[in-house]
Amino acid sequence: MESTAGRLVFATLVVVAGVAGLAPDAGVVGATTPAITVTVDGTTVADGNATLIETDPTVDVTVDADRPIRVVSVRLDGTTERRYTPNSTSLDESFDLDLASGEHTLTVVVKTDGVTTHEVTVTKDAERPYVAYTAPFETDTYAPPPETATVNRSRISLAGEFTDVTGVSHLRIVREVEYDVGSNTRVDRETYTASDLNGSFEQPIFLGMGTNNVTAWYYDELGHARKHRVQITVQDTAPPTLANLSAVRQSPDTLRIRGRATDNGQLRSISISPEDASETSYLLRPTIDRPTPARQRSTFDSNVTVHPGVTAVSLTAVDTAGNAVERTVTVRRTVAPELRFDRGGTRYVNGSTVVARGVTTDGEIVAASVETVDPETGEVVDIVSLHDGDIVTDLPFERHLDAPEGRTAIVRLRVIDSSGTEHVTSLDRTLTVETPTPAATETPTPTPTPAATETPPTPTPTPTPAPESGGVTVPLIGVTIPIPSILGASIIVPVPFVGPFDVPLAPAAAVLVLGLGAVGRLR
Repeated sequence: MESTAGRLVFATLVVVAGVAGLAPDAGVVGATTPAITVTVDGTTVADGNATLIETDPTVDVTVDADRPIRVVSVRLDGTTERRYTPNSTSLDESFDLDLASGEHTLTVVVKTDGVTTHEVTVTKDAERPYVAYTAPFETDTYAPPPETATVNRSRISLAGEFTDVTGVSHLRIVREVEYDVGSNTRVDRETYTASDLNGSFEQPIFLGMGTNNVTAWYYDELGHARKHRVQITVQDTAPPTLANLSAVRQSPDTLRIRGRATDNGQLRSISISPEDASETSYLLRPTIDRPTPARQRSTFDSNVTVHPGVTAVSLTAVDTAGNAVERTVTVRRTVAPELRFDRGGTRYVNGSTVVARGVTTDGEIVAASVETVDPETGEVVDIVSLHDGDIVTDLPFERHLDAPEGRTAIVRLRVIDSSGTEHVTSLDRTLTVETPTPAATETPTPTPTPAATETPPTPTPTPTPAPESGGVTVPLIGVTIPIPSILGASIIVPVPFVGPFDVPLAPAAAVLVLGLGAVGRLR
């Protein structure tokens, strides 16, 4: 029996040992995954990570295992570049890779008793960025810009799209142009920069009249720079534009001139001269032809002095290219004036008077008046004439007028212009200060008692208590000690040094009887 059981145990152990021998890593105690190290141009790249290079790299592959390494395969983009069969527990190999610019996958496959893989991404960027221009000229992706270009305006955009492995990080553009200052020539230089370009750019540039030298640098993430030079010439053949023009007579010898001038290039001057006259005034004075973006547009609103009787004026705008435009504007009269109250100055002076302050201007005024009106009845309370006669264009005023009986008043300004039209404006005012009003009945006012001459203090008699509250009153301190009253009467008993006592009659009588009895006994 025992021998049969022993044979069964032995057979079981043999089977288990056989199965264990067939399992992977059988017979290896503490087996671990091989350690694989990949170094690209001296930089260790962990499994799943990436590295960036500029030239063909040197690759180092190191493998350490606790069992024999059967095969090591190095693959680039799926193609085997190197294959090793060390049959040892370690491997250390180094080799050069010939890479094209772009992104590549480098894979190391190691076979021991099992298979272990180490994969990294290698990006080679050995090229400078390429620019395909889209404005103000167009080029192919890998073509340089033209040497020269011509535009008809000063404000342009230099735009394009980039081609680069790592992407363009920033750009720098320099514009240079010559301009004359008298008999001398100077150079104006402007620098433009931009970043966060996201694959394309559109950079506004302001050019000077004539030939502009434009130099651009485009930098990728690795610092590679593409440099382009181009001469851009501004040929502005269009004259400036004048718009929204008006000439309004403010007074016999003053005109208010309004309008706007624009140009493709740059405005040099804007002038005005009366029709059939030689004098000239400048709304935008001439200046040097240095590039100035603000002079592409000019809005003007000026008062110009002219001789009386002028019915039309000529406006002339000239740009830096010499193009000019002239417009004739008929002078028109401003008949309707502007009426304005001084809101802070128009107010109640007191309960019966209002002061009105303000001005009427920018028109032909022949008559004006100011009045106060009762808002409850609508009746005019007071009226004052401000002007009546010749035409005036400005009429300031300050007048005092009677106020309505209530606490509110309407102050009204009436102006008649030279065409006979009346213009009216009003302002509501409220009395905000208190004004004294007579009382219905007089309340007597107490008359103060003159101060008495200082004298030594004299004891003041204390009022006799009511019959139901008889007692002894102590002088000086004013304290009354109640004593039950029988007869409801009291007498005053003088005491030396202390003062008189106010004693109820019943207790006093009792004391007196006792005193008389004592005297009788002594006798």
